[in-house]
Amino acid sequence: MKSVFCAKPRLGGLLLRSLAMILSVMMLFSGCISFRPNDGVGRETTTPNVTEPSVTNPPVTDPPVESNQSDTTEPPVTNPPETEPPAPPPEQRVSILAVGDNIIHEAVFTDAKNRAADGAEYDFVPMYTGVAERISAADIAFINHESPAAGKEYGISGYPTFNSPRESVDALVEVGFDVINLANNHILDKRVAGARATVEYVQSLPVTELGVYLDEEDHGNLRITEVNGGRIAWLSFFDLTILQYNPNMNNIIIPLMDDDAKITSAIADAKTKADFVIVSAHWGREQPQVTKEQKRVAALMSEAGADVILGHHSHILQPVEWHDNADGSRTLVAYSLGNFISTQYYANNMIGGMLTFDVVKDNGGECTLENIVFRPTVTHYSFNRDSLQLYMLEDYTEDMAKTHGTTLKSNPAPFTLQWIYSHVRSVIDETFLPEYFE
Repeated sequence: MKSVFCAKPRLGGLLLRSLAMILSVMMLFSGCISFRPNDGVGRETTTPNVTEPSVTNPPVTDPPVESNQSDTTEPPVTNPPETEPPAPPPEQRVSILAVGDNIIHEAVFTDAKNRAADGAEYDFVPMYTGVAERISAADIAFINHESPAAGKEYGISGYPTFNSPRESVDALVEVGFDVINLANNHILDKRVAGARATVEYVQSLPVTELGVYLDEEDHGNLRITEVNGGRIAWLSFFDLTILQYNPNMNNIIIPLMDDDAKITSAIADAKTKADFVIVSAHWGREQPQVTKEQKRVAALMSEAGADVILGHHSHILQPVEWHDNADGSRTLVAYSLGNFISTQYYANNMIGGMLTFDVVKDNGGECTLENIVFRPTVTHYSFNRDSLQLYMLEDYTEDMAKTHGTTLKSNPAPFTLQWIYSHVRSVIDETFLPEYFE
């Protein structure tokens, strides 16, 4: 191929000018030819002067998760916070303890006088130390105080016409009794004036006095003890036939068992004002057998709505049992809880007991009895009828029994642990006895 610059030398500048024009036109109409400056080596390149953008890597993201849900976005569902249903109110439980006759014989207050110290005239409290813990542990503790406590101006005396030192009542309050019954056949031993003085004194103490009322207004004031949300109504009656004389009451009111209608009416009224009704009954005879009249009156009280009947007067144990009514209700009846403290002579006079039970009120307001137990007690005194002390039977020993003053009167039935246990089993149904009897 020939060079264009060598073919026609004679054309000279004309040709050169023609080429220059052609080249200019080409450059005008072509954007594809350009020249780059030297790269430092003197080399000519035909690569277009294209500036490539810098490469920026996109952020690494997880691949989208495939979903079966539709593309329609639904509003989030907000569930209300879960709330526990309100807890039902707890059951209401009241523990009750009951004992029988507190008889302050002359030997009893003489022993209390000999124990007194620090200027005191009588001190009965040490006699109860062996049982005081159980008494104070109960929500409500009941006792029958079998004598007036009218004051020294009436003369302190024992059997057969009682008037106990007021310290004997003070001691009951101190060891934990809450309800003191005065309706018994000795409350009028110092006539109506002595009874009134006794009631006024007991009502001045932090305790519920029961059974003898100063007037109609006092009688209309139903005794209700309210503990742990439970309302316990207390009524008291005693058998007219066991009075030693027929007193002129002079406005003193002592409810007697001589009018069935009055008994049933009083119980029915108490039932409308309280959750539970307990009746104190001073009745029967000083003998082991329960009389037909006791049975009849117990049935009457049970059918009227009494929930528990606490009997006393016989000074010895009588059975504890249920009385079942036609409507399905039932009443716990303790015909006699025996003596609590005394210095009577015979072995069966020395054995009493604590009847304990729980009154349980459920959420519907119904009351039931639970944990019913009869725990025997022993009244101990020496051959000289002093050093008087109350014991729970489980704490009483054979050595103690051998030194009991009652052994002088109990022949041919010796006062031994074996005899005591046998005696209790013969009277009290085993379903009510504590486990150590098994």
